[in-house]
Amino acid sequence: MSDLNKVSLIDTSEEEQASLVQAIPAPKAPAQKEHDTNLLDDVVEDVQPHTTTSTTIEPEIKQHQDEAITMATTTTTAKEEDWEDDKKEHPLASLSLEEYENNDPWAAQPEDNALLQADVDEDNAEAALVQQPVATTTVFDADNRQEPVAEEQLDEDTSATKGFQNFHDSDKIDDLNVKGQLPEWLVGEHFTIGPSTFDIKYTRKIEIDGELQNASAFYTFGHWFDALPLVNRFDLNGSRNSVTYRHRSTSRRLVEKIREHHGYAPQHPNALYMSNTNQTVLSKFLGSSKVNKPDAEPCAARILANIPGLEGRLFAQNYANHVQELDPFDLKPTRLLQWNEINPKFKGTSSCPNGKYDARTGEYINFSMEVGYQSVKYNFFSISDKNPKGSLLASVTAPMAYVNNFSITPKYIIFVICPILANAGGVKYNWNESIMDSFSFRPSEPTLFYVISREKGDVVATYRSDPCFVFNHINAFEDDRDGVYLDMICYPDDTIARQLTTEYLRNPSTMQPSRLVASEVRRYLLANIEEEKITYMANNSLIPSKTSVTTRIFGLFGKKQTPASSDLEYNNQDQDTNKWYSWMPIASYDKRVQPSIELPQINPKFSMYKHTIMYGLGFSAASSLKDGAIWDSIVKTNMDTKQIEASWHQDFCYPSEAVFVPRPSIGPEDEVGEDEGVLISVVMNSAKSTSFLLVLDAGSLNVLATADLERLVPLSFAHGSYRLREN
Repeated sequence: MSDLNKVSLIDTSEEEQASLVQAIPAPKAPAQKEHDTNLLDDVVEDVQPHTTTSTTIEPEIKQHQDEAITMATTTTTAKEEDWEDDKKEHPLASLSLEEYENNDPWAAQPEDNALLQADVDEDNAEAALVQQPVATTTVFDADNRQEPVAEEQLDEDTSATKGFQNFHDSDKIDDLNVKGQLPEWLVGEHFTIGPSTFDIKYTRKIEIDGELQNASAFYTFGHWFDALPLVNRFDLNGSRNSVTYRHRSTSRRLVEKIREHHGYAPQHPNALYMSNTNQTVLSKFLGSSKVNKPDAEPCAARILANIPGLEGRLFAQNYANHVQELDPFDLKPTRLLQWNEINPKFKGTSSCPNGKYDARTGEYINFSMEVGYQSVKYNFFSISDKNPKGSLLASVTAPMAYVNNFSITPKYIIFVICPILANAGGVKYNWNESIMDSFSFRPSEPTLFYVISREKGDVVATYRSDPCFVFNHINAFEDDRDGVYLDMICYPDDTIARQLTTEYLRNPSTMQPSRLVASEVRRYLLANIEEEKITYMANNSLIPSKTSVTTRIFGLFGKKQTPASSDLEYNNQDQDTNKWYSWMPIASYDKRVQPSIELPQINPKFSMYKHTIMYGLGFSAASSLKDGAIWDSIVKTNMDTKQIEASWHQDFCYPSEAVFVPRPSIGPEDEVGEDEGVLISVVMNSAKSTSFLLVLDAGSLNVLATADLERLVPLSFAHGSYRLREN
């Protein structure tokens, strides 16, 4: 129906308006099925009159309009409606940690969404989704007073499972339709990296009735982190309010290799997180002598717009010792290198994908893990534009463990070893098994904290605390009493890593345990570092350095160290003096905000210094009670008050990492606040089987702008980056 046929209340006489009032039926009660909030703009546009001048509208007509708009904006579940009717504050808006844990905001668990029985598409193994219309809206027509019009087709399956299917790649550049207004200062590029290919189809020979025939099969990566990577590039221009989008799968050559060999047998450790190679043991001895092409190695853990000291403008990293250079415009891989190619002292079979940048010194700091015959060294190094060949900061001999992150302060490197330690003396690791097959969580072992002096290049102190598992550090900063505070997202063990498999994410009803393990945001205190240096120097030889846990020292008579005095609680479960670690001082900690936050972000200008605001992905009240649910909200928390200050959530939508982009200062007198900036996230709308770019105001988490990608982009647990240009 064209806009010309819509009734304009401004152009009608009072008598005609009165007749319209009689013709318009009373609004219906809101439907029980939830409506997508993206329908709001379209619905309101149809209901509201097109006004060009100030005109008084008949009260009854105005009442119907208001009620229609109210129906259009209904996006809450039944329990949430009760909360709104009572005019109570949203339970997630201001709850403290204790209130959140002790009071279930909506006690009744919502019914699970029905999952469709998926048919496998032979080309890409994606689910064939049956779409059903679930929402209509009514517009007023001059000839027909009431006419239901289906605004759009929404899927019956609104689960997150669609975010773990293959992506259809192309080299097309898209100009996106922007709704809302980008900040004028937001001019630059935003890069994300995540999964592109989970399933690869190949042909094999089978015997049927004595004859060989071709049959199709699929090789499927077993873990979310193992899927072959997709790089997304968004060029944002706030002054023009425009966004262009380009994407590329960066391991196309590897797809052909897997198709040829019917599986993937990496020739180096840490290449897979938790996947079956579908290859024989013999393949591990048949290493290729050829140098891999740039697109033959998957680098999917992180993307960086810049690494100081390296020529190039875009880099991707993996858990192994690889850095992949990409063309920043067409995203083609152009070079593949290892850290020891920059400097032989940076040798190691794996490295950390989450290196740190010190804006004061211009240094990029990272480490590689060098596995020896009987011990393991973690080689910390720095590179910069002033020193592109880099320098070795420290070599730390420590237990062989899976370490995904670390932190830095102006004076120290804080290196945390959780007790997820090597199996069988590191034999599986050296045989190129996946990470989660090579390491096991040992709850009887402590979490170790190494404090490394950046100036002296030595370990100056070690601390211990409860066993825990960590994906991501938040920040570390020094106090004025010779101590360091360290914020991390902690789990009780490594169960969370084993829950994020392709099978569980595609079939959440089978997940074990049935809900994602809750995380804790902890703030640790490493107190009196200089004093503890004496303790460390006297006892450091007692720290096990063998690759196997069987070399642990028991029956040790050592110094018993009391916890440092602080207002933090001590939670260590094992204080026996006969343990090999009993001489270590204790890293005390407390909980800072509600559980189940991941992919934390702070204003990067506060990195290495005390911060107050932290952002991350969280759970809405309904999804927090639902089996198999994943993160569906973006949360702003206050680390001092331990409260949730704001949250963003939209029904059936699942965000990937929300990257904080600070507002640039326009002069020396322009002080930019800690939460002044925007959060940018790629969000999957499962109800529409598409994704959109979301730009939030970092202070209020109000939506500033969205841009529809017109395709579904798989969900990502990896880290993105941005690069602003001068406006």
